[in-house]
Amino acid sequence: MSRTVQVALIAGPMYERLYDALEVFHATRRVTVEIEYSGDHPALNEHLASTENPPYDLVSTHTKYAPSQLRFLAPLQPHVLPEELADFYPRLLEMASVDGNLLGIPRNIDVRLLHYRTDLIDAPPQTWDELFELASRLTRPDDFYGFVFPGRESGLFGTFFELVEAAGAQLFPQEKIPDILNEGGRWALGLLSRMYAQGIVPPQMVDWHYDEVHRFFREGHAAMVGDWPAYYQAYLDPAQSRVYDRFSVAAYPAGPSGASKTYGGSHTFALTHRGADNPDAVELLHFLTAREQQQGEAARGSVPVCRSVMQQVLEFASEKELKRWHTLESVIEDSVLIPPKMECYPEIEAVLWRTVQKAVVGKLSTEDALASIVSQITGIIDAH
Repeated sequence: MSRTVQVALIAGPMYERLYDALEVFHATRRVTVEIEYSGDHPALNEHLASTENPPYDLVSTHTKYAPSQLRFLAPLQPHVLPEELADFYPRLLEMASVDGNLLGIPRNIDVRLLHYRTDLIDAPPQTWDELFELASRLTRPDDFYGFVFPGRESGLFGTFFELVEAAGAQLFPQEKIPDILNEGGRWALGLLSRMYAQGIVPPQMVDWHYDEVHRFFREGHAAMVGDWPAYYQAYLDPAQSRVYDRFSVAAYPAGPSGASKTYGGSHTFALTHRGADNPDAVELLHFLTAREQQQGEAARGSVPVCRSVMQQVLEFASEKELKRWHTLESVIEDSVLIPPKMECYPEIEAVLWRTVQKAVVGKLSTEDALASIVSQITGIIDAH
């Protein structure tokens, strides 16, 4: 009998190199992995939400989305021994758990760093207001832009989240209703709107998610961008990058509160209830999250989720790479923003980015947009 595992995976240049290892899994286990669905993060989420029981054994997911997927994700404690988890950073395992059930094995730690052009910028800006002024000076209309950020979906949500919290406001206070009808909220949304209105960012960015923003900076069209660790190898590749020898990374600038905040989380692999009954799917879960795969992803720039792998990475890193790894460690320790575990989180994220986008392009005033966000999210929270 043919042994198969059916999977739904996240697509995109940050993720797909890992899937080359599936050929090794097939060759050594004699198990065929059928990628029945592959899409970017928004498309994957929408696809998985479209049915009560997605017809897969294993899926890509994320710690922020798992609470909305409880109906089909299987608890993993029966399939992963405590000693197998001992090397993972405990905070990540806690993030991947809901109500005491481990619902995914972490694949990476995802936080953004500021990437900037060293041929144009002597030192990275220390505050967002400094970044705005620097970006204004470096912008050449219709040719070169001072900054670029995702203009839709979780990328825009995350950028607003970072700025709101750096300004001293709160997107997710204890009662989960945004506390943004204040100077912090106005500053955050006003900054994004001014960047767009003054042409500091490309107008087409309203249609861009992470991949397009990354490519824009990599191809030499922007002075600064916030970007994710898994893109890093592409930046260093002369065959793909026009800036391979003229960029560096730094922690995000500070906001009016004096703090730097960075949106983050953890991509995971998870089993469905069907997959939990398939021993080959359980073995695939172990394979995809094994140290060998983490080492490969770390070589491409991703942050390892096991302490032994991180130790090995630091031991063999060059001086330049060591600085980057220490910056990532510092951001993860001191500045990372983790969305709360909420079943309705996808609804909140969708409401927020769509409303922020309307304000950025001038279809809503800052005050009306902030009030609309609070009103809509209050309705979602009350409904749940």
